[in-house]
Amino acid sequence: MKREIPWVDPITQELFVVNDKQISSKSSSFPIVNGIPNFTENISDEIQKQVQESFGEKWTKTTFANDDEKFENLIKPIYLEMMGLQENDLDIFNDKTILEVGIGSGSSSRLWCKQAKEFHGVDISKAVYDVSNNLKFFCVNPILSQADINNLPYRDESFDVIVSNGVFHHTPNTKISLKNSLKKLKVGGFCIFYIYKKKPPIREFSDDYIRSKISNLPYDEAYEKIKTITNFGKSLSEKNSDIIIPSDIEFLGIKKGTYNLQRFFYDNFFKCFWNKDWGYDYSNLVNIDWYHPKYCWRHTKEEILLWCNDMDLSIKYIKELESGYACFVEKTSKIT
Repeated sequence: MKREIPWVDPITQELFVVNDKQISSKSSSFPIVNGIPNFTENISDEIQKQVQESFGEKWTKTTFANDDEKFENLIKPIYLEMMGLQENDLDIFNDKTILEVGIGSGSSSRLWCKQAKEFHGVDISKAVYDVSNNLKFFCVNPILSQADINNLPYRDESFDVIVSNGVFHHTPNTKISLKNSLKKLKVGGFCIFYIYKKKPPIREFSDDYIRSKISNLPYDEAYEKIKTITNFGKSLSEKNSDIIIPSDIEFLGIKKGTYNLQRFFYDNFFKCFWNKDWGYDYSNLVNIDWYHPKYCWRHTKEEILLWCNDMDLSIKYIKELESGYACFVEKTSKIT
């Protein structure tokens, strides 16, 4: 089948000539490894490079989210919630040209890749080289590249759909990364994305402080250090205790109510994730996913509304979840 959407030079928009080892335009050339071009060799932002390496390590050191049974029973319901979708909503992806920005190792892609007319995935990290194998029973020929969201190798207004599960906030500027991605979306197309929301003030302070200590460590060392936090979350969970907050503590963002002790600490003081069903290693992976990448912005609903207004986007929904916002927007005009 002839490919509908070609790669183009991220800077000049020239078409590429592709061979087994290289993809080239008149202005530049990039290596191809295992059929996947790498457009990220010249990233100059040192913090972005740290994020690239962090997620490359994360997604290549676990198969949990791509295990068929675990995905269906544990991960899929969470991914659906993060994107604001129900199972019966997935037919919106039928016969669409889809670009997933920040594909990781391909776990989220299981929700929409098999319905696509043509499915493309980009990731800044080396995890993209595992996607084909992880999706082999879901998507026959995913079109993959290692690329930066802010320098995507596609012409503007190419895709019917863009999806991004928890990625824009791991870039130098969330709004700019969203805008640069949406340039590749056709007018009338839609984008579904998930981004982190701002937490109560003590949680924000503690998380940033821990991140300042953890993010400078090599990934493997950080993984070991984070175990102290995972152990704490596990210990709190095993207490199976509740705490009663008799009235709102407004200046700390804490609302009255009865809370599970582990969840109360998690929501209000610092992220100490624990899920017995997920097991120790993946619970620890969730914690390092939060603390190790240096770019990890959090936003308010008001910020998202302003972005949508600035980009003339039609909002189908912005759903507030425990840790972030699930957003569904439609592109109504060209973005420049």
